[in-house]
Amino acid sequence: MTTRESLEDHLRKTTRHFSARLPEEQVLTLGRDLARELARAHAESPPRHPEIEPATLAFVDGKPVLEGGEAPGDVTEDLLQLGALLQGLATAVAPDVSWRLDGPPSSDLSSLEKRAALAGLTSLRPETRYASAAAAADALEAALAPAVGAAPPWPLFRGDAARTGFRPSPAPVTAIAPVWDAALGPVIASPVLTARLVIAASADGRLHFLERATGRRLHEAKVASALESSPALAGDVLHLGTDDGEVVGIDVRDGREAYRLKAGALVRSSPIVHDGRVLVGVMDTKDAGSLVAVDAAKGKLLWRRKLGAVFSSPTLAGALVLVGSDDGALHAIEPERGTLTWSHRLGERVRATAAVSGELAVVSDFEGRLVAVRLEDGGRLWLRELGQPVYSSAALAAGLVVVGCHDGSVQGLSLATGEPRFRVETRGPVVSSPVALGDRFLAASTDGDLYLLDARGQVLLRTTVAREGLQSSPAFDETVLVLGSARGLHAFKIVR
Repeated sequence: MTTRESLEDHLRKTTRHFSARLPEEQVLTLGRDLARELARAHAESPPRHPEIEPATLAFVDGKPVLEGGEAPGDVTEDLLQLGALLQGLATAVAPDVSWRLDGPPSSDLSSLEKRAALAGLTSLRPETRYASAAAAADALEAALAPAVGAAPPWPLFRGDAARTGFRPSPAPVTAIAPVWDAALGPVIASPVLTARLVIAASADGRLHFLERATGRRLHEAKVASALESSPALAGDVLHLGTDDGEVVGIDVRDGREAYRLKAGALVRSSPIVHDGRVLVGVMDTKDAGSLVAVDAAKGKLLWRRKLGAVFSSPTLAGALVLVGSDDGALHAIEPERGTLTWSHRLGERVRATAAVSGELAVVSDFEGRLVAVRLEDGGRLWLRELGQPVYSSAALAAGLVVVGCHDGSVQGLSLATGEPRFRVETRGPVVSSPVALGDRFLAASTDGDLYLLDARGQVLLRTTVAREGLQSSPAFDETVLVLGSARGLHAFKIVR
């Protein structure tokens, strides 16, 4: 037997005469069902624009049904009406005309994605608003889905704690195709990729959470005066350094701050998380710095190893942590107490991050010295003089070391011997760190272009991303590649 009542009558029973909030799962479910109804109405010819008014809206067998709406209308207005209804139910605050100018009060839902799903209906900013009822229904459905438990595909700078910049590829990459752009302002840090999100730090100190599939902005927070440190995601907490000298933890479930620790004068090193410790380099003065270990749960300083100024990011190498310093050396440090195990002197400032493969670490300095160092004792296996300053960190794959140089070249060398294998010229300094997709390499240049290379150094593809230049290093998985530019964030589909 069919049961029919108005939505108002139904809600009166579930919210104690509108005096209590509707549980968030019910808010999102109602929103999804109404958005689907709107999408069907908008797809008709001519489109219908039913009024979303609880007193007249039918509720049949536990589902809303949108009827009528033959008069001319507007998609944006329909979504705004839906958003006002849902926000009112989520907050137990009656919708008000002022919401059109100031927006509704924030709904304190349990996750960032759930809050963003509702906010996209009533947002005053076009870039965060849904383009259609169908898009709104998809987002609300996604917010209802259980959290994905798999490890994030690109959780930190260079992709893993060994900082190789490598991921296997099921087939050779032949192209990359643009998917979306997000105008966030300059992004120098490397993004983090999860199954649903792209998380990026912009140079103006904001942390951005975007929907991976569409680039729609879900949340942003002002974290510091400026950010160049690439975040590291471990569990539910994102860890990053700031230009204010702090190490900050952000809970990615709700976007709220987990901890904040003043660690030095400047933190541009990108952290790793190991055994409950956040390890990151710090600059204290122009010439002095340190590697610090921070309790990942409490944000408390555990130890500090004084070195020269540290811009290089730490690398996990078995039982050691490697970090370069402006004192011209690569240092191997025991991570539990910060005991120095060995140091290998290159000569000039070491701001590149070491990459580890097997029993070797590869790193370079500002004089263009590229070295392979034995992890066992810090001894040198080989040295190659590139002749140009190197800030870019090396990608290790297919028996090669691939690194960018300040003269605009991307150079490939044998990992075993350091012998040159190829040299590719770009039109600007390469400070971004190349990545390896199987046996193909992608390098970003300050000329604004991305270069796809094979293991012989042949340029298979060159595509312009942002003429203002690229300094951010790419983040990627099997299907998507994302990187920052002087304009914002850019996502590409990986084609094989």
